[in-house]
Amino acid sequence: MRFALRFALRFAWRLATPVALFSATTHPASGQVPGEIRGRVTSRTDGHGIGGARVDDTGEDASTTTRDDGAFTLHGLTPGVHDLRVSAIGFRIAHSAVTADNGRTSTASIVLDALPARLAPVSVYGAADTTGDATTITRAEIAASGQQDIAPLLAQVPGVLISRQGGPGAPAFISIRGSNASEVLVIVDGQPINSALGGQADLSRIPLTDVEQITVVRGAESARYGPGALAGVVLIETRRPAGTELSASATTASWGERDASVSAGVDAPRTANGVVTVTRNTTQGDFSYVVPPQRGGGNAVRDNDDATLTSISASADTRGAVALSMHGSATDDGRGLPGSITAPDCCARDGDTRVAGGLSAHDDRSLIAWSIAADADHERTRYVDTEPSIPPAYDDRAATTGVIGAATATIGGPAASVTSGIEVRSLSIGATVLGTGAPSVERDDAGWIQARASHALGAELTGAFDGALRVEWNSIVHATVASPRIGLSIGHAPLLLSLSGGQSYNPPSLADQYFREGVTVRPNPDLHPERVRDEIEARLTVRDVAVGQARLSGEAAVYRADIDGMILWFPNFQFVWSPDNYDVHRSGWDTSTQLTFPKLGLFARATVGAVSVDYAGPVLGGQVAYQPRLTGSISTGISRGRVTASLTTLYVGDRRTVEGSSLNSLAPYWIANTQATIRIASGPWPLDALLGVDDLLDARAALLFDYPYPGRTLRVGLRIRHASTG
Repeated sequence: MRFALRFALRFAWRLATPVALFSATTHPASGQVPGEIRGRVTSRTDGHGIGGARVDDTGEDASTTTRDDGAFTLHGLTPGVHDLRVSAIGFRIAHSAVTADNGRTSTASIVLDALPARLAPVSVYGAADTTGDATTITRAEIAASGQQDIAPLLAQVPGVLISRQGGPGAPAFISIRGSNASEVLVIVDGQPINSALGGQADLSRIPLTDVEQITVVRGAESARYGPGALAGVVLIETRRPAGTELSASATTASWGERDASVSAGVDAPRTANGVVTVTRNTTQGDFSYVVPPQRGGGNAVRDNDDATLTSISASADTRGAVALSMHGSATDDGRGLPGSITAPDCCARDGDTRVAGGLSAHDDRSLIAWSIAADADHERTRYVDTEPSIPPAYDDRAATTGVIGAATATIGGPAASVTSGIEVRSLSIGATVLGTGAPSVERDDAGWIQARASHALGAELTGAFDGALRVEWNSIVHATVASPRIGLSIGHAPLLLSLSGGQSYNPPSLADQYFREGVTVRPNPDLHPERVRDEIEARLTVRDVAVGQARLSGEAAVYRADIDGMILWFPNFQFVWSPDNYDVHRSGWDTSTQLTFPKLGLFARATVGAVSVDYAGPVLGGQVAYQPRLTGSISTGISRGRVTASLTTLYVGDRRTVEGSSLNSLAPYWIANTQATIRIASGPWPLDALLGVDDLLDARAALLFDYPYPGRTLRVGLRIRHASTG
């Protein structure tokens, strides 16, 4: 902990000077006295207050979290109309236009509609929120980042590591608390997008302009979300309109990066809403890099690194006794695969086309709230290399079609409730990359139940229980697996202490078991499922505490979650790579702290995560390759007048490249990113200029030894948005 404190203070000192200089150049409008907005967020179903809901002012850097009774206060607001965006896990996002008067207090009452329970809900804060170590990234934070890519935002979440194989548009995968990428489930609008062949989700194929909110849930979550959620879940909700809305953006950046998007939506408060978004991202990608001394030294150019992504998404919701929700998307992307430094590929390409959609119906106003949902997706992928560095040439294709059906029912209220459901998944697979013996169909049938209860232990002390059990049969495992999870919490505002534990599992991927054998790779059809048998986590949360003129929020968690049979690839004595099961000891801690100064428009945020992922067997020892023991970030920002600016520094600790040895270890690195948004024109069509620099100090870092990053990247753009809530 002493090292973590030195780490945070060191970065705070390095970043304080530029932020202080910037704040000195910006001033609020004269003659205006900041106002405040007080209100309450409630559920339309039963009228009870919703604790832990996030309230964001979309026009200013002001946000807060509701108390257990749903009450909230936003301080230091510029007089005028403010668009409040209110979000809570398990509820639909709502917008409300509220006027902050000059030096006065205004009131607001905001009602949220429950989402259909397509998957068991998970909570972040509140008396009944005993599980779900979660971090939420709101639409306001996404817009302020200026990024077109989801990966840089997730890299700031404690316990998260992003592995990228190049610059913009290159494949990007997420690891949570030392996991493999295939052990993290990524869900968009209730539908998993992990690869049917490899099990991992490529984050570069998710257009950020489509995204309304991102929630990262850390820990073993199979009890709630099924296979693949061994280390955590990323929940992504696509955009919803705020009234009648029309927006467009365009950016250009280094390495030939060009991004454009257009979105149109309408929201009729009593009937329905809908939105359509079209996105186009391209990058040339080729960049120079410094060749490591172990690879001969000097300089070289990373060729064949271009990428193109075209996406269209649409969603619509109806309101009534029985509400309907529909969503659909189509993406088409293609890119070069430059390979590693030691085995570069001039001609390797991949292309992916995916069409997905879903329909759900729910009624949350009856004694028994219920929902039914059906989702389907079809994906076609092609990998081609006419001149591979390691022959022979190949032209492989894969096609998968998946269908998910789910039904849930909930009885009870805020004090106690029981939710149960069933889920049926079917996946058909056809792939030339798979060898003989590979199945053409994968089935997963599950039933689950979740119980929650909270009870007042005193005037301001509340205790809560949250338990879940999922039982499912998987055709790959050929067995029935039970995944339990239980949590207890005790809260005394503004503190919440929770203890949770559970089990989770992840079946081996088809690529690991049946990948067509080649000169240097060999599959393993005898792989066992990965299992987390006894995960234990303790977490302390502090939210929205007044510290002078500032507001303080934060959390700290410690955990232990050993993995039985973690699937890792190793070469044999003939240097033929193959996967196998290895037991791993995993434990660590992570923290997140945020300090905001509402009247000054300032914020500072720090995260630190430490994880030990050590081999448990007698043959291998030490930390798993490429997994740093320490990661962290420091962010500072200001929003004054027409300008919003931020500076974020990411830290990745040293990594090993050789299992069981400290030889050829990679030094830690820092990457600093800065971003500014300048309001050029106000009125009904506000126009913003976006300026950003990634890798400000040109660190030329690389998480993986043979996959360099491009270094300093400049980005400029324009964004215009018209919204009417009347």
